[in-house]
Amino acid sequence: MDGNNRWSIANKIDKYSSYKKGANKLIEITNFIFENYKINYISAFALSRHNLKRGKLLLNMIENLLVDILDQSNKKKNINFRVKFIGQLNFLPKKVVLRLKKLEELNMKSKKNLLIYLNYSGKDDIHQALTYMSKSKKHNIKNIEKFLSTSNIPDPDILIRSGGYKRLSDFMLYQVSFTELFFSNKLWPDIKKIDIKRYIDKFYKIDRKFGN
Repeated sequence: MDGNNRWSIANKIDKYSSYKKGANKLIEITNFIFENYKINYISAFALSRHNLKRGKLLLNMIENLLVDILDQSNKKKNINFRVKFIGQLNFLPKKVVLRLKKLEELNMKSKKNLLIYLNYSGKDDIHQALTYMSKSKKHNIKNIEKFLSTSNIPDPDILIRSGGYKRLSDFMLYQVSFTELFFSNKLWPDIKKIDIKRYIDKFYKIDRKFGN
């Protein structure tokens, strides 16, 4: 979901409105995928742990945006899938975290899952898993995966990065070993449903051999 900040500059729109447009774009794209494909998991990298270095202004904006989106979702009832937040949420006020947890409790029986990564680091995720594994004294791959923040969640088949950069930026480093990577020069708010359709259709044409 890269490019919200650059989109605000390019379109001379304040950052808050740009990030809000990006959040609404996520809901739009998620609904499109779930309604048109047999896909049960969508992961969205909303905030890297490295982004926190940008200062308190960004944190306040993220906090206000989350509250705004939560209120909007309650009014419009436009979330018909399960939402789960992955990452360290302790950078947010307790009242906001409690509201996020309430959102997670909705649609618990849905097979469709939107995973939103907030204050997340792929390196830290691996380090945490190795730390827990060493305490368990069972050193094997299954135990590493058991202690990752994505345990019980399938590894991604597709990774689509917007914004023009061709890098992972510390996202799900362990989980993407056989993921098909697609990169778009479009900034996230400019991504359209037809772009997502093009990537998914291209994915289905790939002969995936997983090293065989």
